[in-house]
Amino acid sequence: MKKTINKAAISAIALTAAMAMLVPALVLPSKSFANNDDIRTFTVDVALGPPYFQNNVNPAQDPSAFFPGDTFIQDGSVYPGNTIPGGQTQFDSTAPGAIGKYKVRGTWTTDLPDFLLAVARDPKKPAVHPDLAFATEMFTLLSDKSILMTDGAFPNAHFAANRVVLGGTGSFRNVVGEAYVENIGENKKTLFCNLRVTFRVRQASDGR
Repeated sequence: MKKTINKAAISAIALTAAMAMLVPALVLPSKSFANNDDIRTFTVDVALGPPYFQNNVNPAQDPSAFFPGDTFIQDGSVYPGNTIPGGQTQFDSTAPGAIGKYKVRGTWTTDLPDFLLAVARDPKKPAVHPDLAFATEMFTLLSDKSILMTDGAFPNAHFAANRVVLGGTGSFRNVVGEAYVENIGENKKTLFCNLRVTFRVRQASDGR
C-alpha cells in the first residue's frame, strides 16, 4: 500500500530543510524563543546602506532630513546573528560575510531630530518616539534566494519592536510568525541603522 504525504507535511519538511541549511550560519538567541516541534527560531543581523531614496511630503524641505509622512526605500545586507557590534560602529553593508540581501520600504512616523535624540541616549533630553517608521521588509536568504517578508513598526535607535512575518517564497512558502527587531546602533559615517532580527516562524497548516 502506498503512503501519501499531504501538502502541509511536504511544506513542513521543506521548512525544516531550509532551517537546517540556514541555522549553521546563524546564532540562535540565548534568552527565549527556543525551537519546538512547530516553531523554528533564528537570528540575523542587518546593516542598512546605500542606495537610499526618499520622497518628501513637502518638496521644499531640507533634503537631508525626514519628517512624518515622507516615504523611503533602502537596501542592506544580512549577516549571521550577533555579527554586528552594538552602538555606533564602522561596520556597514559592504562588510564581508553577508548571507543575504535586505530591502525596506516605508513611511516615516517621526522626524530626524527625534532619531538623533534616540541615538544620543541623553537622559536629560525629553522622551523620544519608540518607532521611526511603518515599514515592509524583504529578507532574501539561502542559496535558492528564498524570501521572508515582514511588516509593522520599524524601531527607533536603541528601541525594539515586534513585527508580523507576512509569509515567504521558495523554502519559506506558507511560513507565518513574528519577528523581533532590535535597532542596535548605527554606522558612524552614514548613521544608517543596524538591526538584529529574531524570527519565530512556523509552517501554516493548510495555508492558514
